[in-house]
Amino acid sequence: MLRLALVFLLLTAGTAHALPVKVSCRVPGVHDADVIRVVHAVGLSRGVSDKVMLAGFEAGWVESHMNNLDCGDGDSLGVFQQRPSMGWGAPEQIMDVSYAAGRFFEYAVRVDRPDLSAGLLADAVQRSCCPERYDQAEARAGSMLRQAWQGGPEVVAGVLHVVEDGDVWADGARLSTSGVFVGRPSVAGRFVFARTARGEVMALADGAWLPVASGVAGDPEAVVRPDGTVDLYAVLADGGVAKLSDPLGMIGMGGGSPQGARESGSIPSSQAVSPASSAVSPGWQALSPAGFAGGKPSVIAYPDGSTAVYVRSGTKLMAGAAGTWREIAQGVDASPEAVLRPDGTIGVHTLIDGRPHRLTTTWEPLGEGRFIDTVSAQADGTVYARTAEGKVLKVG
Repeated sequence: MLRLALVFLLLTAGTAHALPVKVSCRVPGVHDADVIRVVHAVGLSRGVSDKVMLAGFEAGWVESHMNNLDCGDGDSLGVFQQRPSMGWGAPEQIMDVSYAAGRFFEYAVRVDRPDLSAGLLADAVQRSCCPERYDQAEARAGSMLRQAWQGGPEVVAGVLHVVEDGDVWADGARLSTSGVFVGRPSVAGRFVFARTARGEVMALADGAWLPVASGVAGDPEAVVRPDGTVDLYAVLADGGVAKLSDPLGMIGMGGGSPQGARESGSIPSSQAVSPASSAVSPGWQALSPAGFAGGKPSVIAYPDGSTAVYVRSGTKLMAGAAGTWREIAQGVDASPEAVLRPDGTIGVHTLIDGRPHRLTTTWEPLGEGRFIDTVSAQADGTVYARTAEGKVLKVG
C-alpha cells in the first residue's frame, strides 16, 4: 500500500518546473557531457524504448540543461529537478545521476501510452508548469543523444577515426552522411567498419557503406589476415564473443581505398533502437558462452595467422586463444586495447575510473585526465583517448 501511495503521489503532484525559478540557482547554458552519458547508460541498462529515452533527454534539457544542479525551485534538485518532498528520494540520492535517471525511467515506463509523444511522456513524469517545452526540446535532445553514443578514437597509421554526431570522420574528413553511427570505428587495411545503434555493422569501401553483419551489442574489431581477408569480432546481443570470417567476401564487396562516401539504401534513417532487437547475422562463430563479455573486443593478429582476443568480462580482463580463455587481470571497467609491440610482446591498456592505465605487473595510471569509452594504443606506446566533450588527446 505504501508503494501504491507513493506512485499516486508522484503521478498527481507537481514535481518540477521548466528550469529552476530561483534567481540564485544558476543553470549552465550547455549540457554536462558526463551527465548525458550516465543518463544514456542507465536507459540502455534498463532496455527502455527510443521514446522513453528521448523523453529522458528532453526532460533533462528542460529541467537543468542536462546538468546535475544542487539547487532549484523549492527543494528540487539534480538533472530532473526531482523533489525529496514528493517522494523521489533523499537529497543525496537525487544528486546521484544514476539514481535520478533510474527513477525517471522507472516512472516513464509506468505511465507511457501510445498516444503520448516523447515530450508529453516527459511531462507525465515531471508534471511541469510548462508541458509544451519538452516537445520543443526534441532537436536539442536528439543532438545530445547522438553525442552520448560517441565512442573512443581509432588511430591507424597516424589517421584519427571517430564517430561524431552520428557520422564517421577520418582526420576531419566526413566519411558518412547518414547520422546513424555510434561508438568507435574500426579500421582494417583499406576498409572502415562502424556500427549503428540498431546493432548493425557497416563497412566502407569503394566509396559506399554496405551492411556486413547484425546482432552486435558493442563496437566491432576488424582484423586483416595474412591472406588479405578481414575477420570481424564483436560481442553479440547475448553477451557472447563471436567472430565472422571474411564478411566482405560474403557480400561480394570489392577492394579499393575509401574515398568520399555514398550511403547504401539499407542504412536506417529512423530513430535508433536497442541493439538487442537486431536479428543476428548468420555465420557468427561463437568464441565464448553467452553473457561472457561486454563492450568491444581487442584482437592481436600474429604473422603466422593465429590470434589472441582480449575482452572485459565483468571486472576481469580475459584473453582467449585456441579456444580457451584465461584471466589476465582484474579491476577493469572499460574495454581493453591490446597492441603487438615490435619486440613481439603484448601491451594492454584500458580506462579505469576514466583514467588511462597500462598493464605491467599491475595497472599503472598514465595521467590524471578523465576520458570515455576505449583508448587507442600504438605499437610505440603512444595512447590516444577521447574526453566526454569529444576532444582526442595523446596521453601517457
